[in-house]
Amino acid sequence: MYYRQYNLFFKSQQIAAFSNPIFLYIYRHMKFPSRYRLISLLILLLVLAHNQTPFAEALENNSSEVAQAPIKYIVGKMALIPFASKQKLSIEQSEEALLINERFLTISLYDALISQTSGIGNVEILPLKKSDTEYAKLKSGKPKLYYKDIAIDVGRVLGADSVMIGFVSEYTERGGSEWGIESPSTVTFSVEVLSTKDGRVIWETYFTETQKPLFDNLFEIKKFVKRGGKWISADELAKEGARKAAQRFSEFLMENR
Repeated sequence: MYYRQYNLFFKSQQIAAFSNPIFLYIYRHMKFPSRYRLISLLILLLVLAHNQTPFAEALENNSSEVAQAPIKYIVGKMALIPFASKQKLSIEQSEEALLINERFLTISLYDALISQTSGIGNVEILPLKKSDTEYAKLKSGKPKLYYKDIAIDVGRVLGADSVMIGFVSEYTERGGSEWGIESPSTVTFSVEVLSTKDGRVIWETYFTETQKPLFDNLFEIKKFVKRGGKWISADELAKEGARKAAQRFSEFLMENR
């Protein structure tokens, strides 16, 4: 009688155990001979007590941590921060010239962004005047702070989800006129979109071009015709680059709607 009761109890517990994924996993991976498996399983039943032990709770906690979704970075409300020049460029050109070039490129990119992102619902470009004012204020108050850090602080003050920053690496004016030159214009810059949460890079692009004669690159005949067969200035080249950067950014937004 005692054996029968014990056997029924064991079978009921065995069924419960096999309905539990932890017991099922342990049972299947036992390396003991089959005659010892039932005894081992009974010991596990008594020790683990239907998943209420610290061991089972630890397994459940660990699995829940693994299942956590990664942080999602969004562009959302975005502030365009004025461009900054690389240190090498600041050695080659005067501070006044750098400021003029940075300002022109910033305005060109802002205008292109407003045009390219019109109608896209997952981004809002904040007015340039707001980011300009706040950037100047924070830069003067914290002159030793890095450009990226100031940009993120500006975004946080304005309540933005992200900031777009830009670095100018080269801005060389043509030598000569639009019909004849000694040296062509060259413009190089990079653009990044940073999350104001932690500074993570959400998106980035790069533009560089030195205008070349048509016969040096016949594949760009459309560009040559569009430019009227002229040698364009650095400002005109920068504006083209800004439009390309804004177009790439709008494509990124469309792909991640």
